[in-house]
Amino acid sequence: MKQIFTTIVILLIGFNAQAISEREFVERLKNTHPFFEQQALSSQIKQVEKRLTSANEDWVIAVDSNYKNENASDISSSTYSKLNTTSVDFSATRKIANSGSDLTFKHTWKDKNKDVDTTRNKFSLDYTYPLLRNRDGVNDQLDGDVAQLNIEKDTLERLEQEESFILKKLKRFIDLAYAQEQQLINERRLALAGEELNLVKQKFAASVVDKVDVLLQEDAYQRAQQQLLQAQQDLTLLRHEIAITLALNFDQVVANTDLYTAYTPKDAQLLANARVLKVTDLDQKTLKRQLRSFKNESQAKLDLNLGLISEGENTDYSNSLENQSATWNVGLGLSYPLGGIKSSNNVKKAEIKLARLAQYKQEQILDLRVQIATLKEKINLLMQMLKSNKKQITIAKARTVEEKERYANGSGQASFVISAQNNEQNTQLSYAQVATNYQKAVLDFKATIDQLVR
Repeated sequence: MKQIFTTIVILLIGFNAQAISEREFVERLKNTHPFFEQQALSSQIKQVEKRLTSANEDWVIAVDSNYKNENASDISSSTYSKLNTTSVDFSATRKIANSGSDLTFKHTWKDKNKDVDTTRNKFSLDYTYPLLRNRDGVNDQLDGDVAQLNIEKDTLERLEQEESFILKKLKRFIDLAYAQEQQLINERRLALAGEELNLVKQKFAASVVDKVDVLLQEDAYQRAQQQLLQAQQDLTLLRHEIAITLALNFDQVVANTDLYTAYTPKDAQLLANARVLKVTDLDQKTLKRQLRSFKNESQAKLDLNLGLISEGENTDYSNSLENQSATWNVGLGLSYPLGGIKSSNNVKKAEIKLARLAQYKQEQILDLRVQIATLKEKINLLMQMLKSNKKQITIAKARTVEEKERYANGSGQASFVISAQNNEQNTQLSYAQVATNYQKAVLDFKATIDQLVR
């Protein structure tokens, strides 16, 4: 019997020496589990997608070369009979998304020889600025603006996914705390059963009790031992599971938490701060941004065109560069598609989606209110059950004492003592189970009001 109590003491010392708290559990989970690295990589993808949207602002470099041989001897209107022309066009074009404008720099070199011997160099700079459609780059910046909103949305969704994952794992941590409590309760029950068995054997040897009392105590001891073995199995398997999850040694997996700690649900400004609602708000912003571009695309395309040209011609390349004549031009370009089927239907589709999202958000608000109300009530009811269980434990212990005194005085039966001890054990286990359900309900409530992960 002394050995059993020694085992309990060693177990308790081990729990206190290497136990991990709930906060340490979460930190370890974040640092070791691949789920969180996967989440981080997903966010990096969103950042890359955002940078990809600026690809339309890259400089586009183009080179076009051409050689032409002409024989115009039989063409009466021609001023030459034979002519070889070599030309090279170099251009660099870039879109400026902030303004929606286009900038093009071009250099043309053209060399003619045979009957005509000239070299021409031409430099031009063209700038196009939208006055109606795509004004201020509203359409060119659409993909970038949507990508930025997706980054913000991904941040919130990532927190939601992490919260769900941590909630699931924390519930296993609570299960671990319950399994530890269950084992300690069964350890104590086995110790008491062993004490009673030794006592009844001594009384039987002294012819104070009958053989049936010994058999009843032996049966009670075996049942207590079986229950302890089952509790040890549950605890061992759970510790192995968590050890692998957290990349810890088996001996390090001991929960340091109080299952019986009370929690007071607080009223939070949920509707203003709930992540799920913020995600929907970002979806609405995305649609509104798209709607803005769809409406803009229905306008006429009116562009202001500005150009500057410097051109020179001479017998060789260097002289044609030295002698340059300047020209500038300004103009307007107008075009408008009749019907506007694409833009008008895109506008209608976006407006319908916005209306649907507004209704979806109202549904989310209702669901959140229901979850908060039911979880708060569940927590309060479970706390009342805990208080009732605590009173039951006190009663069960008192009953055990009374039954043992009656049996010792010869006015009771061994079966009554065993029944009282079993009832005390079951009441303690019930208390621990209710406390486990209580702590899980608290975790659910914290997750619902976005306080589990911040």
